[in-house]
Amino acid sequence: MTDNQPRSSDGVPDVAAILAQLRAEVRARRAARQQTGDDVLQRALQRSLDDLEITRVVSAHWPLTGRTLPQKAMALINKLVRRYLRWYINPIVEQQNAFNDAAARTLRLLAEAYQELARQVAEHRETGAQSHRTGSGTQGDDHTGNHPGTGELFDAEIDPAAAPTYTDLMAQVRQRAAAEPPVRFIELELHEALTHAQSRQTVTAHWPLTGRTIVEKAIALHNRIVRRYLRWLINPIVEQQNAANEALTAALRALIRVDAAFRADVAAFRASRQRQPSARD
Repeated sequence: MTDNQPRSSDGVPDVAAILAQLRAEVRARRAARQQTGDDVLQRALQRSLDDLEITRVVSAHWPLTGRTLPQKAMALINKLVRRYLRWYINPIVEQQNAFNDAAARTLRLLAEAYQELARQVAEHRETGAQSHRTGSGTQGDDHTGNHPGTGELFDAEIDPAAAPTYTDLMAQVRQRAAAEPPVRFIELELHEALTHAQSRQTVTAHWPLTGRTIVEKAIALHNRIVRRYLRWLINPIVEQQNAANEALTAALRALIRVDAAFRADVAAFRASRQRQPSARD
């Protein structure tokens, strides 16, 4: 956590104030983007990034209160236990927050980079369309097919004996294929990475605690009792991290969709450039 975050009187970060500040910033950004012309994929990506911004902060300090006298007494005991365990819990939470902040910053930078690339592709497409219209106007309406070399191509007689056979064509294909560099299918790798991230996004604080000997079983029973008591402390941390992991996975999913759409735009742009007649025709 940064030094400018709100803190309570005892120096502990004020979780409610931090979350309220984050939500206010996210709402302000959303209101500012309502007047922009972002498409559906961009809006979905921005919503995922906003959710990640809200959930990325994990805290081990939240209000512990009670309405009845026994509940207040138990809350006081839990506060003392939590204060004692700060040396153990807080460094874990701070490390996780550092990772969440780095991941959120990286995703935001990637989203901005894709937006810039999308603008460049749109500008190149518009430039290519203008040059195509200009070139078509200067060439005139010549539908006779009298381009240089076209008449000779259709008038020439093809010798069947000189035509390459199927075996010759396949040999050339294999020769060129052997010289081609290896191709990576980034789309498949991204989907595989997303599937792996989704399978690892859920954190749990409850796993089997067993033993083979009597001593190991006694220790496991003691650990289960301690874990059951500390659920009020550990479970909220795990739930916050699971929410952050889910938002991170959603942002990755939206970013992969933007990547696929951007690759489709680039492929369409390249295909349109290849279909455009050159200035020599």
